[in-house]
Amino acid sequence: MLDLGLKELNKFSLPEEITGQKVIIKRRVHQYDEELFNLIDHSRDFLREFLFWIDDTQSSDNVKNVTDIFNQNWDEQKSFEYVFLDSQTGKMVGAGGIHTISYMHHWAEFGYYLDKDAVGHGYITEVVNLLTNALFEKGIHRVVIECDKQNTASANVAKRCGFEYEGCQKQARLAYGEYRDELLYAKINQQK
Repeated sequence: MLDLGLKELNKFSLPEEITGQKVIIKRRVHQYDEELFNLIDHSRDFLREFLFWIDDTQSSDNVKNVTDIFNQNWDEQKSFEYVFLDSQTGKMVGAGGIHTISYMHHWAEFGYYLDKDAVGHGYITEVVNLLTNALFEKGIHRVVIECDKQNTASANVAKRCGFEYEGCQKQARLAYGEYRDELLYAKINQQK
């Protein structure tokens, strides 16, 4: 076998709970399904523009089915999905996590969303910083955030967290019958 000098990272797990000043990040499990569906339903019109799975989420059973998939992926160390709770009230403010990990190439990708009433309070900025640090501690070299070109809020989160703009991926996503551009931001692990 040809050795190209590639050293695949050992699979790892992230903490099931991480506490910040504003937010508590907890592993997504079934106890949160109903509350998560209520958040999605409450913010449906707000979230729909950039989350193309919203129309397929019409009941807490839909959320439960996705939680099953996320829990299997967590157990297999393929992805790590969380819910985000306000650290003072315990109220759910959003969800998301690490959707993709390449152990071979040492990179991971974020995804996240907030309740429409939780925007502008710094929750996602704190989540991204906390999870980026957790990934870097595990040996991840590069963390990526991709967002729709029109999603300035998500792009601003990436910038606030020190992610660098790398470019626009033309017509990278098919959504609602049209191809949409995606912006790519990345942060490199400087701790190594």
